[in-house]
Amino acid sequence: MSTKKDCSLPDTTVLRELILNNPELPVLIFCGEESYTGDYNYNQADASKGEIEELILYDNKWMTEDEYREGLADEFSDEDEYKDLSDEEFEKMIDKKVAEAEFVKSIVIWVG
Repeated sequence: MSTKKDCSLPDTTVLRELILNNPELPVLIFCGEESYTGDYNYNQADASKGEIEELILYDNKWMTEDEYREGLADEFSDEDEYKDLSDEEFEKMIDKKVAEAEFVKSIVIWVG
């Protein structure tokens, strides 16, 4: 059995390039449900891709800008403070909050 064949990253070119070209960025690793079977303390799982992402930690979840915008809209839609805003005013308020948010540019590795 070839060890290289069984590795999820037999060729680390993409990951190496991401790190070499962006050494100042943190590395975030996200694991899908299928990456842990529960049979052992640790399981090998396939890394499906690595890429540069700008994410924000909101409500204990890492989100893209679109997901964050959607989360804010859901959260604030029932708030008394915003109930009298027109749709346009509400969208502007969300846009302002998104613009003021601090997104983290990171090297993201998706596992599973």
